[in-house]
Amino acid sequence: MSKNRTYVMGATAMALALGGTIALAGTANAATPQSVCGSGYTVRASHAIGEGPNARVYLLRDGNRACVVNFKTGGSVGNSVGIGAWVQGLGGSRSADEGAYKYYAGPVKVTSSCVNWGGNYGPEYRWSNSPC
Repeated sequence: MSKNRTYVMGATAMALALGGTIALAGTANAATPQSVCGSGYTVRASHAIGEGPNARVYLLRDGNRACVVNFKTGGSVGNSVGIGAWVQGLGGSRSADEGAYKYYAGPVKVTSSCVNWGGNYGPEYRWSNSPC
């Protein structure tokens, strides 16, 4: 075994022993819906979008505050296909984020007791929930 390989393996073992994680080239984004929306938010609902599916849109709440994020999944992670997330509070205007993101769209936030929300993957796959 070469010195370089020994060093890399040793560094890997040390990082894992210390409770760390190691990001490898080409791996998926380590973000979660909670880490994107922030402290206090919990997932209340989610829905798959597209074939496979290609993405999953999440609604998170913290009291009257709502946050929506849409994450690419599986083979869609890292590609250049557009992805979007939106939320609209009762009687309010729609807040949205859409672009050719590698990992996720959002967060989009609003304060309201009732929200309409949804997301898209590319131009052909859309999902929404409109209870308000």
